[in-house]
Amino acid sequence: MRLTDTLVVDKYQTPQNSFKVQKLYMSPGHSRIKNLSAASKLQHHTIVGVDLVYSDYPEGRDFSELNRQRIIELFKVLPQAFNNKMVKWTVVKQTGVKKTGGISNYFHGFAIHYRALPSYQDENQLLEDILSGKKEPEDSTLLKVFNRNEEWKNMLVVCDVTGSMAPYTAQLLLWMKANQTLRSMKNIVFFNDDDEKSNDQTKRKDTSGMWTISSYSYKKVLATAIKAMENGDHIENNLEAVCRAIEEYPEDKYKVLMIADNWEDPCDMHLLKYLKEKKIPVRIIVCGVEDSFNTKYLEIAYATGGTIHTMEDDLKNLASMKDGTTFKIGKIKYKVAKGKFYQVK
Repeated sequence: MRLTDTLVVDKYQTPQNSFKVQKLYMSPGHSRIKNLSAASKLQHHTIVGVDLVYSDYPEGRDFSELNRQRIIELFKVLPQAFNNKMVKWTVVKQTGVKKTGGISNYFHGFAIHYRALPSYQDENQLLEDILSGKKEPEDSTLLKVFNRNEEWKNMLVVCDVTGSMAPYTAQLLLWMKANQTLRSMKNIVFFNDDDEKSNDQTKRKDTSGMWTISSYSYKKVLATAIKAMENGDHIENNLEAVCRAIEEYPEDKYKVLMIADNWEDPCDMHLLKYLKEKKIPVRIIVCGVEDSFNTKYLEIAYATGGTIHTMEDDLKNLASMKDGTTFKIGKIKYKVAKGKFYQVK
């Protein structure tokens, strides 16, 4: 975990964005979290950002040890804030106390930015509302990608239905319902890992947390998607699902289309070597892209000779990029080096 961003402000104000925020309070000069119960409620949500907020008071004192202790305390109660590289860390130094006094009027501790994990009932209702036309998808990534790539036929779809992916699952079904004559996809594997032990994988044929369907009927696909959403946990077994898909439907192994969550890391990147050796290209639609991009998906597409697709971009020349090549996804600039991708400031 690297603390890369330091922000200096008079007084901390919670940033306004699309994510929820939970503050974990600490007294000035202390590292104990005062509202531990609030931290425990974050366990099943997706952490996307952490602001460590402290005051430069008395002015000029070295607070590095105090902040280190505070980080240790956070790790004890919220380890998932540390094991996902998509989590953006910001250290915020407040300088206004000397001018205004009243240090107790300043926030100290952690502001945790998170994406709430909806209940199965909420996900199911959202599916129904979008499919019935009562509600429009707020993020139309899948519909826009499918519209730009109508040449895709009989794709072997591997679709994440964990966490907050219901709006995108609904778009997949909407496309199938409205475009059945295109026959864009038939064989689908939904993944939503229901057993954390299955991720200690020494083999590829672990079928936990996966549901398959072979049909052009969106109603049959919907029934399978609902079953997958209902029976799962918050673990992304992306590549395991790809391996299952190409074994289940070998005739379509060169047409793999992964629908993935930008805010979650695949837990099974060790399986990438197998897909690379088999020369299975993986096209990936990355959902939920805002101001950052999960480079794990760039690594998968690059290694397999696949492509990347977002709401605005189709990155089809990724596999041919040489070391040092720079490119943009939206407004974000990246550089490739030895199969890894780094954001360029």
